[in-house]
Amino acid sequence: MVTDMSGAKVRVPDKVTRIAEQFPAHTAMDVMLGVGKDLVAIPQNVSTIPFLRIVDPGITKVPQLFPSDGNVNIEELLKANPDLVSSTGKGSTVKQFASVNLPAVDMTFTTFPGLIQSVHLAGSVYGGVAKTRAAKYTTYLQSKINMIRSTIAKAHLSPAQTPSVVHIASYPPLVVDGGDSIVQQWIQTDGGTDAAGGLKGTHLSVSMEQLLKWNPNVLIIETPGGDQGLVANSAKSVLASLSKAAGWSDLKAVKDHQVYMDPQGLYPWDRFGPEEALQVQWAAKVLHPELFKNLNMRSVTRNFYKEFFNYNPTNTQLSDILQTTATSGIASASA
Repeated sequence: MVTDMSGAKVRVPDKVTRIAEQFPAHTAMDVMLGVGKDLVAIPQNVSTIPFLRIVDPGITKVPQLFPSDGNVNIEELLKANPDLVSSTGKGSTVKQFASVNLPAVDMTFTTFPGLIQSVHLAGSVYGGVAKTRAAKYTTYLQSKINMIRSTIAKAHLSPAQTPSVVHIASYPPLVVDGGDSIVQQWIQTDGGTDAAGGLKGTHLSVSMEQLLKWNPNVLIIETPGGDQGLVANSAKSVLASLSKAAGWSDLKAVKDHQVYMDPQGLYPWDRFGPEEALQVQWAAKVLHPELFKNLNMRSVTRNFYKEFFNYNPTNTQLSDILQTTATSGIASASA
């Protein structure tokens, strides 16, 4: 019996060897925990992410039984014969799983403490090597958060030295991430202010007029992927579309060349995946390059994938992940 992220008590098998993954970002977590081979169902679009396909080629053969619209075909899912569902915790689908006596463990989170709790939960549920890897990862994540917080605290930043940030989730239409989210948490951890923090939650539609009112010092733009699907040259296409939007060139971040494309590896770094441990370091260097001048993100990124995924990225792959080509002439924090 385990207690999931919603607080519900769920009875799970002693040995889990067949996992249905409903939570898009958690697919990369499964791979990190060493249970990628045990996946029998995954969300739609996740396996389109190029680097995930490279690190875990077998992911392309796993049926995509969780569509982005949330309508799960229970009959098809039962044919996959999973031991349990790693769930997004959405009410209607949880009821569907319960109706066929399929254990569903809510793995979702919205904060860094929640991320740590969720990883330990997954390690406990999956058992074996997953438990050891979960402990190793959470130690790494907490150490990086502590390092960043300590560095920021010692700097005694004034309000003028605390940049305002807006994280753009997609365009068009213009969608941003607001407060009470892990996006806001890494912005604040890294010594920034979430200009959209007055809005609560993620993937919130706003107007360009609202963005102009916020007029942030820094803009960070997510690469489409994972639960959204991936388009060719997506980093360049998102930036190209934004550059044509009325009012874009009037934004302070644009004028000051403080527009950054968020990295994407196995999943977009900005939300819910294991690469949050990289995101919090990358964004710290974006917002305070002088404080973190000795933080080499190419080296950090390479070592992370070697240590937690047993994969050594090539220099070209590192450039693709860190968006150095897509953001050429705009801004880059890859060094």
